[in-house]
Amino acid sequence: MTHWLEEAELKVSKKEDRKNQIKDRIEVRKDSVKQNRLELEDDYLKLIGKIETLVDRINNLPRQSRIPFGQIFGKPKTSKLDNLLYKFHSSRRIINKEFAGVLSPVKSQHYKNTRSFFISIAKERGHLLLEYKEVKSKRIRLNDQIQNFWSKIPLLKALKKKEAHEVKDSIKLIHINELNEKELLKHLDWLAFKDKGNQFFS
Repeated sequence: MTHWLEEAELKVSKKEDRKNQIKDRIEVRKDSVKQNRLELEDDYLKLIGKIETLVDRINNLPRQSRIPFGQIFGKPKTSKLDNLLYKFHSSRRIINKEFAGVLSPVKSQHYKNTRSFFISIAKERGHLLLEYKEVKSKRIRLNDQIQNFWSKIPLLKALKKKEAHEVKDSIKLIHINELNEKELLKHLDWLAFKDKGNQFFS
């Protein structure tokens, strides 16, 4: 029978092996991204410049023209892969009429809806990695947070949490030449909530 000390050491060893495997995979991807970045960096940064110019044009519109999203934000993000990652995002508020129970059948439920678009240089030659994320979160008022007997039951608690938070995400690989101005405008239409963006999640 194995002693607990040997079992613990084996567990630690397996954990270290897994960490090293992940580290090796990251290094391989990093090398591939580095090669691709050498070829694409100038064109990629011009592309980012185009997106930022379009975002500035949108954000400079009168407030009335920027309803419901207000503004689109963009910034570079740090990444272990050194792949020139950028994030562009926006948000809006939604009010839905929902069934709330027998005593008060209908109430106004507030949601925050955020959309994010990430772009970076991929490890595949000539390609970019695009990631889309949409989150719809229920806004909970303080008086709705009072815990009762039923909300303490794990299954009901999990169902309530699922109801309050809806997430859609998708990752796509695209050749840099395919991301022309027409395609960029589709992305900005989605961030401005002018389009449902079904093509990004198919």
